[in-house]
Amino acid sequence: MEMDIKNRKWKAGRRIKTASAAILLMGLLIGCTKTDNDAEVTKRAEPAKDELTNFKTEDGKIDIVMQNKGKFSEDTLKQIKEEILGFYGALQKEKIPLSPPSRIYLHLHNEQKVSSHNGGTINLYYISEGNDPLIHEMTHALFNDGKGQVTQEGLAIYMQDIYSERSVNPNYQEDTHEIMKHLISKKIMLPLETLLQEDKFFSYTNLDKDSSSLRWLAYIESASFTRYLINAYGLEKFLEIHGEPDLAATLQAVYGKSLKQLEGEWMQFLLSGSEPNEEAVRSYESGIQGIMKHLEENKEHLLGG
Repeated sequence: MEMDIKNRKWKAGRRIKTASAAILLMGLLIGCTKTDNDAEVTKRAEPAKDELTNFKTEDGKIDIVMQNKGKFSEDTLKQIKEEILGFYGALQKEKIPLSPPSRIYLHLHNEQKVSSHNGGTINLYYISEGNDPLIHEMTHALFNDGKGQVTQEGLAIYMQDIYSERSVNPNYQEDTHEIMKHLISKKIMLPLETLLQEDKFFSYTNLDKDSSSLRWLAYIESASFTRYLINAYGLEKFLEIHGEPDLAATLQAVYGKSLKQLEGEWMQFLLSGSEPNEEAVRSYESGIQGIMKHLEENKEHLLGG
């Protein structure tokens, strides 16, 4: 099934670009699924009843429980509800197989922290700023992912780009393939085999500049590789490898090709197109440019190159 971002007509209106370079470098905007080494999500306290909003998906299969911790307006709650139902309805319409829990808890915060999903509970931040990665986190919840950060985060970014007009980290709706072309031209890349050392690259344990930059690179590579696999082989086949802990073995079983072979195909696809558009790169959100500059200036010790 062809679902390339360039051909989708879902999104409308202007993209929002408000995040600062400093915030992005600290890794505070991106939605994520926490790795085993990260802190567990805080246990749910019993909220006041007037803070809760319950609604079900149209097919009645999922109960959404929103806790309005940030005291947002009814209009904001309505907008979030409509976005969730619209996303779920679109996936259902396209007959995309899902494996969601029967109930999803959505905690709405009026703070600037890392949005996350863990075990059917979403903590969503940056709502007031309009930069919340709601679709990213709902993807984690609806596809019930567990392991395999490359495919988890890759799919979440892919869905965020398609089904939301919000401009959020890591790519701010910039074309992930075009970002990769630029990075490759600067010899900034982690081999996929290296990227599978998930705790090192996807964990939020360290928020220093080096770790934040490598984490951004891991997300961008995961997004571009995921998008390539979906567009080349279809979403249904991709979902067979989604969230699997041993990606190399699963790729061989599902695609009949090794990790190296598929990585080679992906690289050939990226390099066979047009040259990187340096003018477009200069128009990227300042945080993206700052991270790419840091990676280029420090690639010898960060990437071993």
